Amino acid sequence: MYQYTNLYPVPAINAGTAVADQRLTVDDTAGGVTFTDYTQAEANLVVLDIQTADVMCTFDDSAPTTTNGHRLYATFHYTWNVATFNAAKFIRATATSGVIQASAFKL
Repeated sequence: MYQYTNLYPVPAINAGTAVADQRLTVDDTAGGVTFTDYTQAEANLVVLDIQTADVMCTFDDSAPTTTNGHRLYATFHYTWNVATFNAAKFIRATATSGVIQASAFKL
């Protein structure tokens, strides 16, 4: 009988400990909200899923607004490299705040 193992990606490690997932509530804060970056983690990529409502996102240090940025749709998931994740700023796209769950991985 064969046993299958998911070899890659593996959870990111920081100082010998798995890096914790992050959860961010995206509201209408002027200038946007950000995650705590994964700079210190041994991570290559981050998987995000938009859980409750659409959000707007920028990567160029500009402030996201309901008309500026990329729309990330509720119920979709995205895979980004760590630099993209660390640069991202979010604001809700509608009257409802969004929630994003993020997990870091290493290839």
